[in-house]
Formats: sequence, C-alpha cells, structure tokens
Amino acid sequence: MKQSMYSTISAGMQYGKNWPLQPELNGLLPENRMIRITTWAQKILPAIAVLNGWMQWQLFGVAQLPLLMAMTLLLLSMPVQGWYWLGVRSVTKLPPNLVEWHQQLVEKLQQHGSKVATRSDDPTLRYRDLGLVLQQAYRQLDKAFIRSGF
Repeated sequence: MKQSMYSTISAGMQYGKNWPLQPELNGLLPENRMIRITTWAQKILPAIAVLNGWMQWQLFGVAQLPLLMAMTLLLLSMPVQGWYWLGVRSVTKLPPNLVEWHQQLVEKLQQHGSKVATRSDDPTLRYRDLGLVLQQAYRQLDKAFIRSGF
C-alpha cells in the first residue's frame, strides 16, 4: 500500500487527532509521546528556526548562508518528520497481542451496547483502528479496561 508523502503526512495528522492522549497509554505505546512532541515542535520550532537564523546571520553574515539555510530547514522539517512517522505507523498492521486486545475492547464495547464501526474494505487491523476503538472505549467505558487487556 504505497502512499504519497502528502497523504502519509495527512494520515499522520488525522491519526494524531484520533489517538486518545491518556496517561495510561504512555508506557504501552509510543504514540502519546510522539504526538505530544510533534505538536509541541509544530508550535515552537518555527520561532526557534527564525531566532537561529537571525543569530547566525548576525554572527557570521553571508559567509555561512548555506549552513544557516540547512539548519533552518532541519528545524522546520522536524514536525513534518513526526507527522510522517505517525502516518506510516497508522497504516502498520497490528501485532498479534494488540489484535487480541483490540478484539477484547470491541467485545466490551458491544457488551455495553455500543456500536463499533468497522471497515469492510480492509479486514487487516491497523494502528488507526486500535486508536479509534481506544478513543471510543475511553469515552464509554471506565479506565479499568486498560489493565484488563494489554
């Protein structure tokens, strides 16, 4: 399943919006840390890049212009790299232990009378599917479901 870079980054941003940022998930999966650091970088790094460029321009002038541009582009690309990683992660197949946990969550949600949306076009479970089920579970179940599954 090849995706363009733009669609991968868009999928990563959507995955970041759908993933439940709950403290209980911090030690289980890297998504919480990656989403938080990427959103932080998206807010802070443009200002740091401008400050970095201005300081280098004042200190070194035109002599170090290629280095100035390279460092600025690196700083500005870091959030894009985070969203790209999340986009790739969102379409990665779930390992067997997470597939089992996903199925347990779906069963618990169905026992509580919730309808769980499933995608019929792709029977393979992916991390984005786990994120959507986790989000629904956090809204409708108590937090004890985390300890019982994974």
